[in-house]
Amino acid sequence: MKYQLAEHISLTEVDDEVVLLDLNKGTYFGINHVGAKFLKALQANESYESALSKIAIEYQMDMQTISNDLKTLLKQLLEQELIEEKA
Repeated sequence: MKYQLAEHISLTEVDDEVVLLDLNKGTYFGINHVGAKFLKALQANESYESALSKIAIEYQMDMQTISNDLKTLLKQLLEQELIEEKA
C-alpha cells in the first residue's frame, strides 16, 4: 500500500522532526525523527513494507517492534486525515 499527504496538510521540517499542519482544522501534529523518516519514505512513493525495512535496518531494530510502532503512527495519521491512500 502507498500513501500521500492529504491535500489540506502542510509539512514543515524542524531539525530532524516533522510538523504537519492541518490547514482545515488549524491543528498541528508533531512526528519524531523515526516517524519523519517513515513519512518521507512514503512521500517518496515507497511502499509501507519498503519504508519499514529501511528504518529497521538503519536503526538496527527488530522488525516486529518497528512494525508495531509504525502501524500505530500510520493509523493515527489516517484517522486524523493527515495522509491518505494513493489510488
